[in-house]
Amino acid sequence: MPNPPIADLERLVMGSVAITERAIAASGTDLTFVQWRVLLIVGDHEDGATIGEIASRIGAHASPASRLISRLRGRGVVATTKDADDGRVTLVRLTEAGRELRTRVIQHRRRDLADLAELPDVGLTSRDRAAIARLARAFESYT
Repeated sequence: MPNPPIADLERLVMGSVAITERAIAASGTDLTFVQWRVLLIVGDHEDGATIGEIASRIGAHASPASRLISRLRGRGVVATTKDADDGRVTLVRLTEAGRELRTRVIQHRRRDLADLAELPDVGLTSRDRAAIARLARAFESYT
């Protein structure tokens, strides 16, 4: 029998993935989940994220990450440039279309999460909210 906190965390993770998948679908695009992760990572870096960093954060090697980025570039949601200081390094940035797509998905996901948090049977207390904040901080090392 699974450890109850682990089973509860598993349900949270599965639910949050499902909410994200719904938001991606609602955005009118056919992004895969890993492509979405790349847009999130790249969007966190105004000056661009390196392919190495992206690969590390999605749990891939540089070569598959580079192919993934090439597909996203072909869709017009990211652009790549060589780093001015080190020409061996490729920087990946969101295009305007990529920023708009990222924003649409995040807004949809936040609406669903807000609706979930307001359900009467959820009834989050201030202690619950503090526990969620602590849990969210613990999850940050995986993002």
